[in-house]
Amino acid sequence: MRDAERLVEQQYAMLLRRDVARLPDLYAPEAFYSMPGVTVRPIELPALLRTWTGAFPDLRVDVLGAVRTGGGAAVELRLTGTHTGTLHSPYGTVAPTGRAVSWEVADVVRARKGRITAWRSYFDWSHLLDALGVQFDGLSRAAHHDALALPV
Repeated sequence: MRDAERLVEQQYAMLLRRDVARLPDLYAPEAFYSMPGVTVRPIELPALLRTWTGAFPDLRVDVLGAVRTGGGAAVELRLTGTHTGTLHSPYGTVAPTGRAVSWEVADVVRARKGRITAWRSYFDWSHLLDALGVQFDGLSRAAHHDALALPV
């Protein structure tokens, strides 16, 4: 679906420009954005993505491939950045490590009538946290259920 591809390109471009305040405009009112450990409404998306650009101020997106689906698009990408800010994860808060890391993500996006209705972002937290040098001893989602409290 060309609408979904256009919307995906717009969201990635807005993220790279750090112009995330208007991201909810791309979404239908009933839509959602999810990633492992968190699901947000469109109005909450700018805060969530600011946590990522705050943790990785030089964050880059490299699209590796894309496929059109029946009502949207699936995109494979690599994110790369240097961890110089605090990262909020479902496993706890990670202080800046200064490490340059890359991780792969699959985004599955559905769109209807020119608006995103669902955006699911899939990646492996354990791979990212390992690349950052985070020790997993004692870390658990249950122990850190409020780790993704988003700053406003």
